[in-house]
Amino acid sequence: MGTLNLATLITEIRAFHAGRSDLTDEVIITQLNHVQERLARLWQWEELDRGEDITLSIAGTAKTDKIVTPTITYRDIYSVRLVTGDGQSQKLEYIAKRTFDQMFPEPEFHARGSPSIYTIWQDKLELYPVPVAANTLTIRGMKWATALSSGDTAAKSNFDRKDDILIYWACSLLWDRLGEYERAKRFFGVANQMIDQAKDEQESKPDRVIKPAFEAGRGTLPANYWFDPFIKSVR
Repeated sequence: MGTLNLATLITEIRAFHAGRSDLTDEVIITQLNHVQERLARLWQWEELDRGEDITLSIAGTAKTDKIVTPTITYRDIYSVRLVTGDGQSQKLEYIAKRTFDQMFPEPEFHARGSPSIYTIWQDKLELYPVPVAANTLTIRGMKWATALSSGDTAAKSNFDRKDDILIYWACSLLWDRLGEYERAKRFFGVANQMIDQAKDEQESKPDRVIKPAFEAGRGTLPANYWFDPFIKSVR
């Protein structure tokens, strides 16, 4: 979450424009929301990560039970897992809409089972096979930033410690709107430098352990693994 609330963001942006009276709160908020959308499209920011657990429905008809509606509007979905609680949990495989329709034109015609495949249509998940049990579907993804509104000037941006980016990029858009293209370019350049720095900071993982490729999928190898003839990956 941001550090500055909306009222302070507006004050800072207006200060960069010498307090111009024609820059109303609504004009500034509109540009701030444009920046939030562009910033969300630009990178997979961790602070926008969200997830939810949905209990699958088996009470209706197969035609309705094959559809799952998330409560969050995701920009991207990272993974969908079927959690069964009996050791049979699995990650569902995503396939494109056209491929899904070609392979499973009528999922409800087939016998119910544990879903293993899904596609997305109009922000809804369509599963195959149609669920046979009321298991849990665990979704992980990235959401869009919540739009700022004049009705809640105490609200803060979803972006974590990126208020400076929002301010400078919004100033760039406003200067461009006013026909001050050189000033717009200068503010956009500063915002871009801040974005690059924020990307680098997110990519820095102090606790990450770098392993050779042959160890990546094995977990912890035994001591003196090079003497073990049964470890094929190191032969």
